[in-house]
Amino acid sequence: MKIKVFYILLLFVMSACSGGGKINTINKDILPKPTPIPYYLDLDLGSEISIHEFGHDNRLEWWYHNGHLEDENGEKWGFHFVIFKSQNSDKDNYVAQMSITDIKTGEVFQLARADKGLNNIYLNNLGTIFISDWKYTIGPEPGQFEISIFTDDIDLNLYFDSFQEPMLHNKIGWFETSLGYSYYYTWPRQKTTGTIKIKNKKLSVKGESWFDHQWGDFFVPGKPAGWQWFGIMLDNGDNIMISQSRDTKGNVELLYGTYQMKNGSVSHINDGIKIEVVDDWYSSKTNTIYPSGWKINIKKMNLNFTIKPDILDQEIYEGLPPTQTYWEGKSTVFDNNYNDIGDAFVELSGYRDPIQIDWIKNYE
Repeated sequence: MKIKVFYILLLFVMSACSGGGKINTINKDILPKPTPIPYYLDLDLGSEISIHEFGHDNRLEWWYHNGHLEDENGEKWGFHFVIFKSQNSDKDNYVAQMSITDIKTGEVFQLARADKGLNNIYLNNLGTIFISDWKYTIGPEPGQFEISIFTDDIDLNLYFDSFQEPMLHNKIGWFETSLGYSYYYTWPRQKTTGTIKIKNKKLSVKGESWFDHQWGDFFVPGKPAGWQWFGIMLDNGDNIMISQSRDTKGNVELLYGTYQMKNGSVSHINDGIKIEVVDDWYSSKTNTIYPSGWKINIKKMNLNFTIKPDILDQEIYEGLPPTQTYWEGKSTVFDNNYNDIGDAFVELSGYRDPIQIDWIKNYE
């Protein structure tokens, strides 16, 4: 089926409207107002599925999975899958992206779909989102999901079952910046089983995955605004989320972390995090330079480690306007003696230069 790529997300269109060499700015008068009292996120493995696993009436929302898989032959794979939902005055708009990374060959395979006004179903603790010929299922139990993507050349059919409690970031799962407010939680460890197919090669896979759900009234305007994000799964069973976000002038305005031990206890880290970029990578495809290697220190936990990408080129460009290209990559965590101590996924947003698009040029 032909991919239907719409420039449909308001925030993406806004970010693409900058002329070459200009810095993206947002009129403060149109920024969303934070909710005065954040509502409670009732998320628990031992309870019924929460309504907050499903969709919300907000400007922007996304459901996001990444994971570390092994096939029946012992070969390593990475994957990522995301659904973006944006509000429209008429009907909600959706864009979905997926990528599969073959660690052995260094190849990355990616696809995207877009649709609007979908007949999505939320009934009896089960949610189903259809985006073109892709299907995404939420539930019926807390932290359970399924991705069903079947195409001529690429399949991704995975089932996720969370086995650690969720992480509510910033203590209550809510935070705000100059670009608006957002709710944010994570199921950090999901037992993952299923199949992948690349061309005529179909493989059974299993492993562990990470899930993020975020929604609110906020903007993602593109460079110089953006973020460095790290989802870290240590071999000892602990989990770490670190997010460093930049404002529309490129200044870091929020750096925070959540540390969850294997037993479920959580520490919230609002200071004492240092991120040092130790290398970079140039994409000849998009003329973009990304950070590529990090030394991270978390003072509160007396923890030092290094993260390195398993493959340099894990840039995601299918299905979104060029200015929203990002890097989403499977990576490895090392201690100070360069021992492998865990897996990570890293997301880098807001590094590609804004470009001028044709329908803007015509009216200048």
